[in-house]
Amino acid sequence: MDANLPNTAAEAWKLNEAGLSIFPLGNPFEEPPEWFVNDRCSGEIVKAKEDWPKAPRYRWKQYQHEAPADSQIEHWTNLFPHTNWAIATGYGVVVVDADSAEAVKFIEDGAITRTPLRVTTSKGKHFYFQVNPEYPIQNSARKNRIDVRGAGGYVVAPGSTHADGTLYQWETDGYMDIADLHDLPMLSPDDVAAINGFNGQSATEALEGNLGFSTDQYPLPHDGSNLAEGQGRNNAAASMAGQLIQQGSSLQEIKSILDQWNQSNTPPLSDAELNSTIASITRTHTNNNPGSPVYVEPPPKPQFAFSHVKELVKGVKPINWLIKGFLEMDSLSLMFGEPACGKSFSAIDLACCVATGSDWHGKPVKTPGPVFYIAGEGFNGLSRRLMAWQVANGYNLRNAPIYVSQCSASLIELGNARMVSDSIEEIVEETGGIIPSMIVIDTLARNFGPGDENATKEMNTFINNIDQLLRSKYECCVLIVHHTGVGSKDRARGNSALKGALDAEYAVVKSDDSIRITTKKMKDADEPEPIDFLFNPIQLPFFDEEGEPQYSCVLQAFNPADIQSEKIKKALESNIGDRQKKIIETLSSLYSNARQTLESSGRDPSHARIELRVLKQDCYDQGFICSKHWRRTLDALINRGFLAVDAPFVTVTEKGQEVLDND
Repeated sequence: MDANLPNTAAEAWKLNEAGLSIFPLGNPFEEPPEWFVNDRCSGEIVKAKEDWPKAPRYRWKQYQHEAPADSQIEHWTNLFPHTNWAIATGYGVVVVDADSAEAVKFIEDGAITRTPLRVTTSKGKHFYFQVNPEYPIQNSARKNRIDVRGAGGYVVAPGSTHADGTLYQWETDGYMDIADLHDLPMLSPDDVAAINGFNGQSATEALEGNLGFSTDQYPLPHDGSNLAEGQGRNNAAASMAGQLIQQGSSLQEIKSILDQWNQSNTPPLSDAELNSTIASITRTHTNNNPGSPVYVEPPPKPQFAFSHVKELVKGVKPINWLIKGFLEMDSLSLMFGEPACGKSFSAIDLACCVATGSDWHGKPVKTPGPVFYIAGEGFNGLSRRLMAWQVANGYNLRNAPIYVSQCSASLIELGNARMVSDSIEEIVEETGGIIPSMIVIDTLARNFGPGDENATKEMNTFINNIDQLLRSKYECCVLIVHHTGVGSKDRARGNSALKGALDAEYAVVKSDDSIRITTKKMKDADEPEPIDFLFNPIQLPFFDEEGEPQYSCVLQAFNPADIQSEKIKKALESNIGDRQKKIIETLSSLYSNARQTLESSGRDPSHARIELRVLKQDCYDQGFICSKHWRRTLDALINRGFLAVDAPFVTVTEKGQEVLDND
């Protein structure tokens, strides 16, 4: 019978490698254990069979804050090869559990931020979002069929089977992969409020403002009509104040509008009542929307004016280059590519050259100056890449004007975009008024915010916020790092409004250990020729806790037509770490022993095969690597082409054999 059961171990390892915390649940194909039937289900065997496939086998509190070790997962998969699995929520992901067709339709019709990663369940769908560190979400199970699974909760993982036989399965947009969890959107307070609204949360359950008012209590917006005493004047004032805050109005504007409305009421509310209502709604909004301030005074509005053509012709100037022939000042540019193609390496390389005034691979930096890098992911990897550039170029970045954000930015939200702009302005003032030459947004997905990048309105809002608060303000180059499209790897994903707004667009394409940067759009100048780079490994000036040297990469321009480039490439390909080399040597030794064993027994030595688990155990036994580093080191060998895996077997490739031969 076991041969016909689904083996869920492979799915469990995929979830683990994506950075999720998992633990085993019950097996829908086995009888529930006696302790579960008696202790948890009061002896009701039918209820036990329904609940067991969703019940944890072990205490799982520890896995809410730390993923289980590889050795623990290996123990579980060997012990329970057909069991269901759970994903701990609040650790990497938050999941909205829509448990009915009505709930799914409510979400997919746009009630909350859209997510490209979903799972079909027995009665509905799970919608996956990444954890927002600035807006922690606790686990919340309600009675009305939309639950928010956050910190302290878990969901049944895809690959598992429901008690009724339904298989939990991934449902993703074409460009999305489980390994791209860092590209998932985050739930906003407005999303949670919308979910609570569907759940039928009553006015008495809603949190009230400090003075007794909350917009949650008034689901029907007031239209501004005048009211008499007893017709809900306070409620109407609260509703109008909430709407105006959501529209970005300042407190002065809100007070002026509500004062005018209030004078027509019979009788008007007192100034004290009206002011208390506005203050209460403001406090409620700021409490529920951290990072989205309400301004006291309205921000200055841009003036609309015309100029005669003679003024434009008289003022014509040559292109103000940031990097000659590649990036302009006062421009919006984009660099896109598939995951792990080198687009962030390219952005970092450009940023370092602009900040230090160094030529960018033969192209002069014409306007060197400060660079602000709005990073949305991989801060540790970013620091390693910056250090590698420093080592390779012999420049101490300690003295370079490069400023890296401490977290991602939600640039679709005006309040957050203003916070980014204000933070840059503070540094400009502290450094004597030296304005930035370049601002990098890496990546668009991580810095977009709670919106749909495929929607025209939301993409235009994102672009307008960048234009007004970053590019136009400093007349600098804003470079966005982005991913490829859903159906085509030859274009950036998202709404076409983005491409229309760009001054320059570049595609980054990886091939083996080289990348090519190709122009897709150059608005006001000749398109530069494609530029080819190799990933040049650089040993960093420190070691890990086991004494192993650490590496990162920098870009090295080369000409593919130059025959010498092949020699350069091969030299770079053979540059691997000691731990990686030791794994190749261990696998080669295992194959040699296996061939000798077959030959001595009169069998064909070419049939020798080594399972990945055997290689892993042998490496562990030798003591040069532990479970903490195994998966990362193995993936690096596979990705760089030194090893090949045809599960469950692993082999040394020709490229890996060259390492041994060179030794």
